[in-house]
This record gives sequence, structure tokens and C-alpha cells, in this order.
Amino acid sequence: MNRCVSALGTLCLLAAPLAAQMQIGGGICSSASLSGTYSLTLTGRDVSSSATFTKISEGVGTATFDGQSKVTLSLTTNTNAAAGTPQTLSGTYSLQANCSGTLNITTGDTATFTLEAFNNPTESLSRNFLLAGQDGIYAFTGNGGLLPASCSAAQFAGVFAFNATSFALSSGAVSGVGNISGLLTLDGKNGVTANWYVAATTTTNDTASGQYSVAQGCTGTASVTDPAGNTFSIAFTLTSATGANFLLTGASPGLMFTGSGRTL
Repeated sequence: MNRCVSALGTLCLLAAPLAAQMQIGGGICSSASLSGTYSLTLTGRDVSSSATFTKISEGVGTATFDGQSKVTLSLTTNTNAAAGTPQTLSGTYSLQANCSGTLNITTGDTATFTLEAFNNPTESLSRNFLLAGQDGIYAFTGNGGLLPASCSAAQFAGVFAFNATSFALSSGAVSGVGNISGLLTLDGKNGVTANWYVAATTTTNDTASGQYSVAQGCTGTASVTDPAGNTFSIAFTLTSATGANFLLTGASPGLMFTGSGRTL
């Protein structure tokens, strides 16, 4: 910083030029960087100063961006109060040149999110995004990736490993937390069997079998029942053109979980 004295004897300060602000993300993004249909996983915990969760929300589905300003989120959501609830949320989004921005839901809910786009190899279309925000009830975090053009049950066949975080439920209240790891075997038509372990205060093993279906838009559902008669409703989104990877969320009256899987 330079010092000087004016003709009137007044002290004046000549500030050195400000350094240019570093551009995060290379200055390559705009709202057009998110365009098309992406996978979506969105998890929420109740907004509370308590460390005890009384409300939890876990959903998977799709996020469709129009490349300009409009976005639609289509989810199957599980909460500790209700399982397998379809949700359609819509609103607006914007991205700055540094690949960060905002997403505001105005229909189906009122929610505000920060939005980040990444994995932009062509400097025109980002393949992935991250979300974080809240609607006054839940604090949410989510992510997604660009989906294949179409999917089928025939693609989704073979043995898949999956893992997930889980919540134990008792009469709709959260009674514990844990982690799940296991295998899903799908026949490429409609049959599925499951074998998983739940690690909580103890480790338990469960098996189940049932049916599944895949929609052309790369989302699907499954219903499996274990030997004790517990039925699990599962929603999933395929995230690769070969059907090798997927996101899932599942629920029964005693258990909720969300995670991801991949072919062996």
C-alpha cells in the first residue's frame, strides 16, 4: 500500500490492485451442465438439536434437469412412519460458472438445497451432482449420476453384492442403527433371492425371496419375504448401461435401509 499527501495536505491511500479471485471448477459450468435424467438418492434426518433421530427419510429415484432452470425429482421414499411412498418434487435450479449453485423445490414440498455438479469431461455436460439442504423437517443429503438411455430386467441379472446403512424400527419409532451387507441374486426375468447380514448390537443373518421388475426409465421395485414372514419392499435405480450398479432403499415394519450394489 502506498501513502501520499494531497495538495491540501490531506493524507490519501493508494490501494494496490486486488488479486484476482481464484475460480473454482475452472469456470466451465452453467445450468446447461445438468441436462437429462440422473439417478438420485436422497436421505434425511429430522432437524433437531438432539442427537436422537425421531424422523428419518430414505429415497431413491431420478432427477430430471431441463438444461435451463427446471428440475423434477421422482422418488420412492421410506420413512419410519410409512414405506414405499411415491414422491414427485419440482422446482428450479441454477449453476454458476464454478459448478456450484442452488436447487429450490416449490411443488410437492418446500425445500432449499445447495447444488454442485462435477465429473465434466467434455466441459459441457456434468455426469454427477451433489445436494445438501433442508425443508424445515428433514436435513437432507443426496447425489446422483447421469442415467443410461434405457434399462430392462434382462440387463439386471446375476449375483450382486450390496451394502447399506440401516435403522431398526419398533412401532414406527427408531430403536437402533446398524449396517447391512449381503447378496442379491436376480434371474433376469422377475425372480430375486436375498441373503444379508445386519450388524448392530449383534450380527444377524436373514434370507428372503420374491419378485422384482424394472421400468424402462431404469427404476424398479422388488418385494421379498423371509422365513419369519417379514416382507421387505425395495426400490432401486440402475446406474450403468450394463445393469452392473444400482442404488436401493428398502423397508419392512422392523427395518429401514439405504445403500448401493454392484455385480460380482
